[in-house]
Amino acid sequence: MTGRDQPTLEPYVGLRAFRRQDSGKFFGRAREAHEVCDLWRSNQITVLSGPSGAGKTSLLNAGVMPLLDPSQNDILPVGRVSVTSTFPRAALPEHNPHVYALLSSWSPGERPSRLASLTLERFFRRRPPRQDRYGDPVLRLASIDQAEELFLGNHRRTPYHEWFLDQLVTALSTDPDLRVLISIRNDQAGAILRDERLLDVMTKGRFTLGALEPPAATQAIVGPLTGTPYSFDDAAAQRLIDDLSGDGTAPESKAIEPVQLQVVCTVLWDSLPPDVTHITTDHVIRYANVRKSLEKFVDQTIAEVARDHLDGDTARLRAWLRDNFIADSAKTPVYRGETMTAGIPNDVVAALVDHHILTPRPGVTGDDAQWYELSHESLVRLIRAEAGDVVVDSRTAQQLLHTAQHALREGDFARARRDARDAFDRTDSSRLKAEIESFLGDVAFQDARYATAIDHYREAAALFDVHGRTESVGRLLAASGRARRALGETRRAIQDIKSAIQRVPDDQGIRIELAWTYWHGRHDDNALKTLDRVLDDDPTSWPALRARAEILLHLHRVDEALLDFSRLGPIREPWVRAAYAYALALRGDIDEARNEITIVRATTMEHGPALLYAALVEQQAGNAAEAADLAAAAMAAKAPPLPVHLHRLAERWADGQ
Repeated sequence: MTGRDQPTLEPYVGLRAFRRQDSGKFFGRAREAHEVCDLWRSNQITVLSGPSGAGKTSLLNAGVMPLLDPSQNDILPVGRVSVTSTFPRAALPEHNPHVYALLSSWSPGERPSRLASLTLERFFRRRPPRQDRYGDPVLRLASIDQAEELFLGNHRRTPYHEWFLDQLVTALSTDPDLRVLISIRNDQAGAILRDERLLDVMTKGRFTLGALEPPAATQAIVGPLTGTPYSFDDAAAQRLIDDLSGDGTAPESKAIEPVQLQVVCTVLWDSLPPDVTHITTDHVIRYANVRKSLEKFVDQTIAEVARDHLDGDTARLRAWLRDNFIADSAKTPVYRGETMTAGIPNDVVAALVDHHILTPRPGVTGDDAQWYELSHESLVRLIRAEAGDVVVDSRTAQQLLHTAQHALREGDFARARRDARDAFDRTDSSRLKAEIESFLGDVAFQDARYATAIDHYREAAALFDVHGRTESVGRLLAASGRARRALGETRRAIQDIKSAIQRVPDDQGIRIELAWTYWHGRHDDNALKTLDRVLDDDPTSWPALRARAEILLHLHRVDEALLDFSRLGPIREPWVRAAYAYALALRGDIDEARNEITIVRATTMEHGPALLYAALVEQQAGNAAEAADLAAAAMAAKAPPLPVHLHRLAERWADGQ
């Protein structure tokens, strides 16, 4: 604390993005906010693009959202396509993680198992339409922030982003009042802008956000102090602008990166003596010290990325940046390879982009190849300088858990475990420890370490039980049951899931899990009876219809299975489409079945059940060799692996039976 009369006053947000409640201190982007708002309301899809660190999230939260009149618009909360919840994933039915994350953002009070069963179209169909005072429908405004997360990371996520875009197109085509704003990093914007499925609904809705020009940057510096006892001398603000602008040797140096502005202003504010209310040039020179502030920011960032990806080898990372991205005292672009860039793994490049050190520069050679460069000319000097003091890892438990969640999305199980365990060691909160244990269970489950997953889930359940969190305990027991099912421990899995139902009796998702577990244990009648009861309560339950269709299919009750498949509507989920193809093959529609499988195989290279159904279709078509190869691929698949009872079936066809 500085000791100022208003110790809670925080005019600058630092490295985090502006939130909705920060709109009163968001300055310098008024024109951009109004333009984006108008585009959003006028186009079915609006794409807001810009480099990492340009402030897209801040513009959306603190600039655009406050301009919208809730009486004239049906406004959903800002959405994200990556999950940050510690809800046990194994307690959910198989789902598209991007769709589930987005719906969780848009409808945070909804039961997770319910959201996991919805498509985007079904979500909007369930949302009651609103009308204005004249009886006309109001626009439904939905946003997707940081949409680049759809396309980055582990290649196993490709089927999910393809299915996500299919759902988005369907939702837009069936709801003419729906308007979707997509905020995305500029190097990934082409994945949206060039997608043929979206061309018909994308017309003029495009806005590119750049760095702050000096007049706007001045507003961002001075504006947050408006209405407070504090103020900037005009010369002091100009000194900050001059220092942030660099030496003017490069054209882009006149533009100011919002991240750097917030870093420097936060340092200045936190360093001012308690009796200072009017900030002068002398204060800027003495306390802001732009060069030292940015040097510290760069040192901390490089140390954090090295800690997460290079076993803490900060010197190696700094040398790599200096040797590859700087030539003749100027920044120079570097080509990004498939998995490595100039000898460093691409996950390090991605982390440096996320931390605003590197920025993508597509099209240097006139093609679509990706090149990367330092995000600002001033970084040349900062990276060439010797590192300052040793940076201590001061991240909080919550921050470490967030980085662990990011690592899990990227498929880096080792880093996810390490950061989560560090988070566990840095908190005394038993509730947060419970969330971390639940997350560690998810890491183990996705890594097919099912016994370890059970241990974590049950430890989390015990911690939640102390706090009387009955629903959380129930869902963790359901997750434990699913892990036991994966181990082939069907009897104990049934016990866990029944215990879960006692705690969360109105969660139909857990009852559907019980039906799957009955079926895995070859208790077919119990499985079908359980699903029938769910469908008696909700005849349109998509997860229950899908489960019953697949179970009936394996019982060779093909006509009944096809009837349930027909009630699912257009089937876009690859694993369900593969089962449907097998049903068609059993009915004798071989050509149609093979057409379906061709589409599925294009996006499910490692999906065990989908590959097994492809094998069964080829077996029905009389292609024994192809069926055997596909069955072998199904047994080797990891995303997800085959359940035990289907593994036995795959073994038969892999052996040519």
